[in-house]
Amino acid sequence: ADGTIRFNMYSAPRGSVCTLELVFRYQAQMPYAPIHEVMEGRNERIKRFYAQVWFEDSSEGESVIGVTDPEFEFTHTNELIRKEDIRQFCLVVGNQSDRYVEHTDGVVFAPMDFAGRACWPMTCKSILPKIVDGDVLNLVHMSNGFRILDGAEPLRAGDVVESKAKIVEVTNEESGKRSRIKGHVYRNGKPVVEITTSFFYRGSFTDFANTYRNIDEQPSRVTLQSTKDIAVLKSKEWYVPLEGTGHELHPESILEFRLSSRYRFKSRTVYSNIVTSGRVMMQVSTKEYVHIADVVYECGESYGNPVVEYLKRHGQPIADSYYFENGGYSVMPHGSEFSSITHSPGTNEAYSNISSDHNPIHTNAYFADYADLPGTITHGMWTSASTRKFVETFAADNHPERVKAYEVEFIGMVLPNDQLETKLSHVGMKDGRKLIRI
Repeated sequence: ADGTIRFNMYSAPRGSVCTLELVFRYQAQMPYAPIHEVMEGRNERIKRFYAQVWFEDSSEGESVIGVTDPEFEFTHTNELIRKEDIRQFCLVVGNQSDRYVEHTDGVVFAPMDFAGRACWPMTCKSILPKIVDGDVLNLVHMSNGFRILDGAEPLRAGDVVESKAKIVEVTNEESGKRSRIKGHVYRNGKPVVEITTSFFYRGSFTDFANTYRNIDEQPSRVTLQSTKDIAVLKSKEWYVPLEGTGHELHPESILEFRLSSRYRFKSRTVYSNIVTSGRVMMQVSTKEYVHIADVVYECGESYGNPVVEYLKRHGQPIADSYYFENGGYSVMPHGSEFSSITHSPGTNEAYSNISSDHNPIHTNAYFADYADLPGTITHGMWTSASTRKFVETFAADNHPERVKAYEVEFIGMVLPNDQLETKLSHVGMKDGRKLIRI
């Protein structure tokens, strides 16, 4: 009677039917286009669909949809890493390293990319909350990074892990909304892998009151050349010297600033609130650095961060990476015997099943078309893992354990059966380790 039309789309991951309900309304007084989609509550309806798709128990995903707290921690516990899952994962992404098969000692290590599967439920939870109020059907995976923490052993079969993460950024851009998640995978209560991932929701957004960015600022080194430089620094309200350190500032003092900031937005270019804090360390005669002061800063509406501006004017970024002036050199072998050409899968079902990412835009042509995609696009994480195996083979000389960190940006769509070629270059060094550009 009220002209409401309910249209359902179905997906069946794990053999269970999940229902996406779309609501339309017929309005006879609009003769040209009388049927319009009801946008009120649409994003939440789509998120409830994805809670069904990504979780065997949909209530696990639905429990976070109402979250609006930027400090909320998303968790997933009791994830058992199984030998068969590692074997199947490596088979699907084409990683044939001996490290990931069982040897006489019974140990089966998991490739770095497997951490993404281990924490996938946590990642899904970070996509669903109200604080990121976007259309998940218009979600684009923008980047992903893994880093093995110093001293940590890689994940292996038999490990029972948990994962924790926070949404550290929600920002509105001209063509959509960006979210960034940072978290860790834990084993026996200790972090093993750091994971950072970012997503982009296509569309137009003006809800700036719900946007923020939490970041670690670029570490900076400041050399106080004169008593004037010392006086300028001491005049800053945000510079808070510690008492009783026994170390006074003097000309030629070298300071290091390691800070973190929390930005809240009023508009795309104006902040509603900024909080910056951190430590100031001074180099002493032994060349060691000692803690001599804190940075404590907070302001309301602002166009910039005066702490960061001070460091830009008076300091230099502390670079822990060195890049070769000639741009680097290829580490790919010559000859056709070692080809780095692969093809994306003809179907994405296998990766959907082993990764637990059952987003139907990868497997269902109707959902892909409804999301305005050119086809059932290949999982970005499949492309990432398929590419990373060449880093292990060619850059790490078949020693996968040497790969300590891996970051990717997804800049284009891959479709089934696309031909992909990987090229690797050694472009610099960081803490005695190679920097490889792909």
